Amino acid sequence: MKIITKGVFAKELVALPTPCNDVVYYPAKLAYLATEERYTVFQTLSQKSGLAYLVVTQPRTAKIVLAGSKESINEVYQAIPWSTYEIADGDHQFDYKEFPSLQALEDYFLHLKEQ
Repeated sequence: MKIITKGVFAKELVALPTPCNDVVYYPAKLAYLATEERYTVFQTLSQKSGLAYLVVTQPRTAKIVLAGSKESINEVYQAIPWSTYEIADGDHQFDYKEFPSLQALEDYFLHLKEQ
């Protein structure tokens, strides 16, 4: 995990390499939540390729679980039934959802892949 201190959020960000040879960033708070066994999911967009990604955080890692168009990833993200939270920094915000447990996260994405 590489933590940086630049970008949209003046606070710490984590760099995540993408399969399209780009790097996206997310707030380090999500990595900290994962160390407390709180599992999150968020969507992000590669400026380089235009591909959108659905990312889950777990202790010591963040994993891209789905890639696609911005519209298709947003549709999947919006359908996730858990509450949406926001990390705000001035005029910018970063939304994420929190799974109630690792088992719930695994079950949800296993079921999603079966569809």
